[in-house]
Amino acid sequence: MMAAALMASAALMLTVSANAKTPKQYRIFPVTSFNSNFAEPPAADMNYYGGTVFSYANIVSVMWNKDVLQNTQDQIPPLSAALVNSTYIDQAKEYSTKGVVAINGHKGTNQKIHRGTYFGQVVLKPHNTSKSLTDADVQQEIKRQIRKGVLPPRDRNTVYMIYFPSYITINLDGLISCQSFGAYHFATNDAKTAKKKNIFYSVEPECNSGFGFLTFAASHEFAEAVTDNVPTPGSNPDWPQAWNDSAGYEVGDKCGGSGTLTSKKGSWTVTQYYLNSRHGCSTGNYTSP
Repeated sequence: MMAAALMASAALMLTVSANAKTPKQYRIFPVTSFNSNFAEPPAADMNYYGGTVFSYANIVSVMWNKDVLQNTQDQIPPLSAALVNSTYIDQAKEYSTKGVVAINGHKGTNQKIHRGTYFGQVVLKPHNTSKSLTDADVQQEIKRQIRKGVLPPRDRNTVYMIYFPSYITINLDGLISCQSFGAYHFATNDAKTAKKKNIFYSVEPECNSGFGFLTFAASHEFAEAVTDNVPTPGSNPDWPQAWNDSAGYEVGDKCGGSGTLTSKKGSWTVTQYYLNSRHGCSTGNYTSP
């Protein structure tokens, strides 16, 4: 169990204006100090808004370049393999959409959530070698690497979880990695559900907060990507979002506690996440397989 920093870590809504006519709002995983206190969002169950979930919770882990910390390069593959095939993801089955009527009247996707597959890790030689990237840069690079065959093809059930060295910063419409956020997940098209060309990804910067913080953040984004894989920024959820509470919080946003996920390859700190069946956060530890 990690100390107060992990207890304090949950997604936060920040409003920014970045040369846009209308400021955007993002729910991101914030950078918090070890002495912070987690401000728990108001208690409220998740609603279904008609968007897609992952029927199979698949991961490709992506190292932005060879300079990602060696421990991260070594430990993320067994962590990822454990996440997709564990009691941790089994909890998310309650967010299957089969037979669920969307709260907004939108047609549902009639999906069941199952354990998934870890498709391995790729260390990129990125075309974009800048130390300061935008979210658009990240999207462009991932699309390029898929076209080149360096990354496996996208599909409707896979998230590319991208890890960075500490000297690279990512700008999300004015929000700066390791200053305003510690991680986020997104889709290359946030206006549509899982159409043919959509790519799901998470951004996991290295904030030098320790490996436990990184795995906590990564598991947070994974749980949210599975249950809400086309997030729409803002505090008024609607299609194409899937599971959010009425204020737009995703399942990881509402919980600051941590647990341990254990497999034969190791043990890692993971976030707890909100379960409607409990009307509260998950508890305890997890095993794989």
